Amino acid sequence: MHMWLKVEKALDHLWPKLASVKITLVVFVLILLLSIPGTVLMQYNMSNVDPGAQYDFAFWEWGKTLQLFTAYQSFWYVGLIVLLSMNLIACSCIRWPAMFRAARVKLKAFPKERWEQQAADWKHGWSSSKNASDVKKIVIDDLKKQWIKAHVFEESENSFQIVWQIGRWSRVANVLVHTSLLVVFMGAIVTAMYGFEGATNIPEGRAVDSFMIFKEGKGAGLVKPRDSRALLAERFLGREKADGLDRFRLKAKRFDVEFYKDFPGRPKDFRTQLEVIQDGKVVKAGVLQVNRPMRFDNFVFYQSSYGALGYQKIKARVLSVADKGKTEELVEFSTGEALKLKKFPFSLVPFQIARDLMGLGPAVHFQEWRNKKAVGKAFWVLMNLPQFDVETRQGKYTIVIDDIKNAYFTGLQIGYDPGAPIYWLGSFGMLVGTFYALFVTHRKFYLRFEKGKIEFTGSIHRLPMGFKDFLAKLATRLKGKTV
Repeated sequence: MHMWLKVEKALDHLWPKLASVKITLVVFVLILLLSIPGTVLMQYNMSNVDPGAQYDFAFWEWGKTLQLFTAYQSFWYVGLIVLLSMNLIACSCIRWPAMFRAARVKLKAFPKERWEQQAADWKHGWSSSKNASDVKKIVIDDLKKQWIKAHVFEESENSFQIVWQIGRWSRVANVLVHTSLLVVFMGAIVTAMYGFEGATNIPEGRAVDSFMIFKEGKGAGLVKPRDSRALLAERFLGREKADGLDRFRLKAKRFDVEFYKDFPGRPKDFRTQLEVIQDGKVVKAGVLQVNRPMRFDNFVFYQSSYGALGYQKIKARVLSVADKGKTEELVEFSTGEALKLKKFPFSLVPFQIARDLMGLGPAVHFQEWRNKKAVGKAFWVLMNLPQFDVETRQGKYTIVIDDIKNAYFTGLQIGYDPGAPIYWLGSFGMLVGTFYALFVTHRKFYLRFEKGKIEFTGSIHRLPMGFKDFLAKLATRLKGKTV
């Protein structure tokens, strides 16, 4: 019991110090300075980047110990965020009751001695030809149109005060900012616990069932492949559920890239026709573009990159010469791979592509294969001169090339951010709280009527700049309605 009293006493002594603004400033400066490694040094949460391969071994060992390559998940960064959270909670708890009472305080009539103490340029007066009831009705109705509630304090039969206020909740705006910032931190914690980020490259026309992870929460529910050849950072596409692993595959059905005409090597746009395959069926399909992600089962897929593969793709038609082209087969070739034809008893291998063969345009060098052996000599087929093959080779078939293009892989980022709705809510609260703190202040207004004379003044709890002019404009408008 004695020990608990000591702990309670220590907390009572520490709590007010923890709410100090000085601690807030120190923590902010430290967060700013210690965020530099996360900007300057390579981080593990970036796809296709390994800090161990970027720096020498001694620096890498030292940086790994200090968690410089995972700066925003490091013990020192998380510790500062925790300290800042405790500082915000302490500040709010200590200051909240007084600010809430100030916002909820009941309006009172302005004492007569306070009228005399008001600055001359904050006091306005004029005579009215209307009686007390008419003035009272005019002012109250005018305030109701502005959704302002007025309080009337009767002093005598022909004397009263009308009191109203604006922006009283601005007194607790900083509490809203503090609470919203804590909500943002809570969203980040949820994402760190249950979210993940990763990436994969998919060759056009092919599918994958796993991806490489570079940030993973303990509750993400992802499953590692048990194959001994699998990489340590590899994870299946799917979630671990009570009845087993719910897996799916991603297929890049088609990839298209468009280049600028004046800059042939610079991409203007690139997109992937993506299919999600589960139990052998396409359960979702869509076009993936930069800044246009696709979602499936809490997985979000982003188009991030692309690259050329080591082969090209050829669309062509194989035609029979004997029946003048009546026997026709549409085919897609990949350079270096033998393609077994369905309507002809042989295979064809396109093993070389020329962009411009002797000034005659694009051409493909083919080789015929039968029984896994080359038959005859390799021959060129010109894309722009389809008759060239018929006239020079005089074979039983001819090939017409319709299109030649590079084969690409599409680079996807894959992630899940369950805390996003939480810190979006916190960000909105911070925006509202900051707006109130900067642009709205608590103002009170007092209008007194006595024997045909009207006096008007006001008070403001902070930022008095410009309040004198505001009072003057409001007094002019009220005078015009009550004279």
